[in-house]
Amino acid sequence: MGMLDKIQISRRMCPVIFLIDTSGSMTLNTMNGENPIGAVNAAIEGVLPELISMNESNADNEIKVAIMSFDFEAKWVTGETDLVSPEDLKANWVDLNADGLTSMGAAFRELNQKLSVSHGFMKRATGSVAPVLFLLSDGEPTDDYQSGLQELKQNNWYKVAVRVAIGYGDSNDDVLREFTGNNETVLHTNDPKDLKKMIHFVAVTSSKVASTGSNSVSPDDNSVDPDDNTQKTAAALQSQGGLLNATPDEDW
Repeated sequence: MGMLDKIQISRRMCPVIFLIDTSGSMTLNTMNGENPIGAVNAAIEGVLPELISMNESNADNEIKVAIMSFDFEAKWVTGETDLVSPEDLKANWVDLNADGLTSMGAAFRELNQKLSVSHGFMKRATGSVAPVLFLLSDGEPTDDYQSGLQELKQNNWYKVAVRVAIGYGDSNDDVLREFTGNNETVLHTNDPKDLKKMIHFVAVTSSKVASTGSNSVSPDDNSVDPDDNTQKTAAALQSQGGLLNATPDEDW
């Protein structure tokens, strides 16, 4: 085993998990030319190189990614067995399509299942920093989201996670605030171009907060403030809020 292998093994995992609403209202609107699902696809493709760069510059922590889409059902775009590297996701990215309902409750229940050491994404839990949970929705949940959210809120990994959300269009931002537990980590836009920039901004900011954590997180450690990482992200979003005022056509 070489020195590089030892360094790689010692790196802590930083899970970044996207929950993306791909319901029918995210499709192209031929009346006004808006294409929110296109903005989502472009934003995810655009943020991956920055996550790769963050991994290359951080010898302590390594970002791993999972993406769930939810419409008629909740499904893991990146696979159900493990998180993937930003490099692998970039190489194998396939655009998301939009159709169907907004099964947010199903998404919460599926996320709860994967935030598990025994049968989920947290197999490297003893060497992990706080996960990032990123929710994007453009509508009202069409299933029983409350029971799913209550199950999720009992999950100790959810409690210590960085929780952020973006509402688009007619989204129920009150539901998004229930998910994050913090008003300051819920943002909203009605413009697909702004949505693209906002996804990038929020994903990078929250990932930086989580990946710069100096210690591994134990969700069973009662000395840990369960909302600390979300509060740190709220402060970071506020301090950098001017970035969101850029004109929609401006590059990142």
